[in-house]
Amino acid sequence: MNLLFKRTFIIFLLALVAGGIIYWFIAKQNTNTPEPLAANNEPVVQVKTIKLQEGSIEQVLNAYGVVLPLPSKLKTINVSYSCQVEKIFVNQGQLVKPGDLLLALKPAPSAVLQWKQAQSELNAAIQENKLLKQRLALKLATQQDFVSSQLRLKQAQVTLNNLRNQGVNKTQEIKASSAGIVALSNVQQGQIIAAGAPLLQLIDQNQWVVRLGIEPEDYALLHIDQPVFITPVNTPIARPVKGLIKIITHQIDPGTRLINIFVQPDVNQSLLMNDFVKGRIVISSVKTLRVPLQAVLPEGNHYNLFSIKQGHAVKHQVQIGLQDDHYVELLNSNLKAQDEVVVLGNYELEAGMAVSIITATNGASQ
Repeated sequence: MNLLFKRTFIIFLLALVAGGIIYWFIAKQNTNTPEPLAANNEPVVQVKTIKLQEGSIEQVLNAYGVVLPLPSKLKTINVSYSCQVEKIFVNQGQLVKPGDLLLALKPAPSAVLQWKQAQSELNAAIQENKLLKQRLALKLATQQDFVSSQLRLKQAQVTLNNLRNQGVNKTQEIKASSAGIVALSNVQQGQIIAAGAPLLQLIDQNQWVVRLGIEPEDYALLHIDQPVFITPVNTPIARPVKGLIKIITHQIDPGTRLINIFVQPDVNQSLLMNDFVKGRIVISSVKTLRVPLQAVLPEGNHYNLFSIKQGHAVKHQVQIGLQDDHYVELLNSNLKAQDEVVVLGNYELEAGMAVSIITATNGASQ
């Protein structure tokens, strides 16, 4: 009897241990199996949302062009006599300070001849005047002859002094009268330059004008003092340079088939002369309810937008207005500020679907 009892007890213990092992194994299997995201096993879509806010949207027109010197700030350096370039101290595009040496010039052979002729004329006038004084004293000349001689002498003196003041009689050094940039330098060392021909052109630093080309159909959208934001195409800058339209031409450029406009930028250190730039011309600006572009989905001839209500997607048919690089204006919508709208994952949504939300900041969706 005792033996039977012991055997029964051992079998009971073994069965209990086996049952515990089976229970542990089943429990472990259950913990490794993912639980459904919704109680009724409906599909759940993970989405990213933002809260609707009002903000500004600008309608802009993009145009391209080049940075040019401002004509009123362009200084042309020349001399009034024929000269020869003895030495060049600057290059095109170089920054110069007041007093910097630009060129060394010496008179050209024609100017030297002109100087010698003026000296000879003055010497002849002096000799003639002396002789006339003697002849007048001897009553061999009239007072009218003496007046004519005096006039010839004064004219010869004026001509020689004028040539001397121009620097015809010596090597001349040309210096910068103000700070600026060498905008044009077509001369070469040893070259003979005609009287009055340009030697150099200097422009005051940062005194630019931007020429932009506009499609003729956009002509009616432009007006004087319209804001323009300028950025170099090939050089990144921290922020665009603001400018205003100052000139709108009334003809189509035969080379580009575009209408040229000229923009006066603010004083800055960002633009380079002859640089290729992009101009964003602000056509209009409104403060309105706006959403990121990726929140609006096209469908046929209208657009849809999803909001979230009680963990489920709500589909809205919306109309859109102005748009920029990041946002679009909502028109005739039943949505309002602070409503939660989907900006990521909306392509997978259908009306009424359950969602799992990752809330984004308003700037993160750009």
